[in-house]
Amino acid sequence: MLVGMWSVEPWIPPREPDLAHLAMAAADAAGIVSLRVWPELRKGGISFGALPPFLSWRGWGDGSWHLVLLQAREVGALVPGARTNPLPQDWLDHLDLESLARPLARHPDFPGGASVHVIHLPGGAAFRSRTYGHAAPDLVGEVLKRISHIQIWHPAD
Repeated sequence: MLVGMWSVEPWIPPREPDLAHLAMAAADAAGIVSLRVWPELRKGGISFGALPPFLSWRGWGDGSWHLVLLQAREVGALVPGARTNPLPQDWLDHLDLESLARPLARHPDFPGGASVHVIHLPGGAAFRSRTYGHAAPDLVGEVLKRISHIQIWHPAD
């Protein structure tokens, strides 16, 4: 791999191991007594609470795994003429990132663990990101280039 290049691809989580089992094991390891919500497989994506399923991409770079989660409704809005239902306002800020990301970071598809990036597309070529683990804005930008006609992305934060 070339220096500074990222290897990214769509990731459809397998049915096994069950994400609920991973969530319970991750909560036990973190000393959390109970969980109200955890990631689940739905419609080929990862659902969490009342949000629609996330599209997921995985990437390898700088010696570690990364998982990028995108809201399908926002990705659909990148298609000219597409109509999408809006997501709740400030959904990214109110997201329980640890409950969503902790079990996904431990998934066996990511030997040694993964950083998890949840992405919000507020418009234009900007993105907002909340990260569990190590930030990787260049990797996120690479994923966004692959799913849209926009070739230069930048963090909005």
